[in-house]
Amino acid sequence: MADHTNNRLKMLPRDKAIYSNCRVLDINGDLLFRAGHRRLEWYLSRNLAHRIDDNTIQLNFVNKGHGRKNEPFYLQDMQNNCTICGTTGSLTMHHVVPSQYRTFMEESIKSRSSHDLLPVCTICHDRYERHAVKFKKHLAQCFKAPLDGVGWIERKDIGKGGRAAATLISPSLANIPAERVSQLQSIVDQVVSQNIPLFSDEIQLTISQCQDNGKRLCDEQSILNELISMQVRIRGPEFRTHGEIVVDSVASRSASDSTCEECKKLAAGGVPALISAWRRHFVDNAQPAYLPDHWSVTYPCLQP
Repeated sequence: MADHTNNRLKMLPRDKAIYSNCRVLDINGDLLFRAGHRRLEWYLSRNLAHRIDDNTIQLNFVNKGHGRKNEPFYLQDMQNNCTICGTTGSLTMHHVVPSQYRTFMEESIKSRSSHDLLPVCTICHDRYERHAVKFKKHLAQCFKAPLDGVGWIERKDIGKGGRAAATLISPSLANIPAERVSQLQSIVDQVVSQNIPLFSDEIQLTISQCQDNGKRLCDEQSILNELISMQVRIRGPEFRTHGEIVVDSVASRSASDSTCEECKKLAAGGVPALISAWRRHFVDNAQPAYLPDHWSVTYPCLQP
């Protein structure tokens, strides 16, 4: 196993073991599914189960479904080590299928995401993420889904006002010609008066007081500070994220003429193909040597 003890970590690792490997048995004593200690306590506190040992409980009722009985991946003991290099330290949970895509998938798929949550040390995670970013950029190009999304609104007047306000409170103001200073003050007064609803309640009150007392808005420091802090680029009502566009395109099995052949095949296969593509990308680029038993690129993403 690799030792990354002396490497600089870029992510905060988990301070507890990722897997507790607790067991929930059905009323007949058969293993139903795995769970954490908190889940066990939930059943015990409601007298729905009784304790067999520190890590095992047995249900006191006949459950309706079969749990994970037919899914060996979910019934096995999971190892608390990096899936890639095997180290047991500095672990974090890695989303094989990035959450920015899975968020927009059907609930029936999202509810089975634990297959694609794997322990990875922070060093291996950072190394793999460089490859993941490249794949995201490729998907962005093929599905016309910019990484920062589409539907942004540029508030140019806010940007202009913010720049003017920043100049008015800068140390170099004394070196600016009086005529230019007057122009900057007028810009701030105009922008603020035309965008009062965008300011906080406290600043709106200050604006009102300035107007009532005949005081210029540009002379109030708190107004300038909030104007400077305002975002120039905001999400509009039609905003869509990169992940949403990609998932919607794949779910509708649509691809443009500019889409590469591989992504056309991906789109033709729908959401399951997108999930498999990310799994394959993880295997090919991270080269994990310690994958759990029964983990598979083609593992069903829906309940069998």
